[in-house]
Amino acid sequence: MIHILTLKVGTKYSVDYVNRLYNSIKRNTSEEFKLYCYTDDNKGVHSDITVIQLDNPEEFKLQWHKIKFHKSGFGDIPVGEKCLILDIDWIITGDMDEILSYDLSKNTFGCFERWWSNLTHLCKINGGFQMYHMGDTDHLWEEFIKDPEYWQEYFINNGLAQGPVNGEQNFIDMHVGMDREWLRPTWFAKYQEERLSDIQFNWNKSCGISEPFFMGGEFHEDIKMVHFSDSDNNMELVKDDWINDYWY
Repeated sequence: MIHILTLKVGTKYSVDYVNRLYNSIKRNTSEEFKLYCYTDDNKGVHSDITVIQLDNPEEFKLQWHKIKFHKSGFGDIPVGEKCLILDIDWIITGDMDEILSYDLSKNTFGCFERWWSNLTHLCKINGGFQMYHMGDTDHLWEEFIKDPEYWQEYFINNGLAQGPVNGEQNFIDMHVGMDREWLRPTWFAKYQEERLSDIQFNWNKSCGISEPFFMGGEFHEDIKMVHFSDSDNNMELVKDDWINDYWY
């Protein structure tokens, strides 16, 4: 079994994001999984999702709360069990069995390179997808908690991430300090309407695939998961047919 952890804090995302993430994973895998939602508001969360109460949302800035997922024993998950951090703005577009059953070696960090980004020299990984075994990445939490205020500002102040709250994935990229296992990049994609031509160029160049990554409302058959980044990351504002097909 794989333990999937997601974060919902504040009011930017409705509870529908959490429930639809759960239902879309369930529709697209035969693998056994358990979804945990770390949240300051559990109203309306599907009964099959394990809620972990976030008592102090002001303790850290938004996505920086995800660093706590690396604390050994978080959510009472046994040490050694395989975990996967997923942001709630992923859209599942294909069969996830190969991803969820991925045989990650102990003491390694599972990630993928953001092929769609022109800024991978600043940060190679996507912080919305982190695979590890519980206990192996406890050093990330220990390093962060030494001085949370410093790290939450460091990457913005040094021009490595855009403000006002980003930098969490840069922190992971900098401090993970263990062997990485790079999952197949073509399993993942990003949707950002104003950058579609640029993303297509990177798909052809970085992934070596001549076919479109997205055409006619459908994603390339290799793509299993799409990280949504459009309309202020609010899928509820988008009326495109492909959103209706994959998310609703």
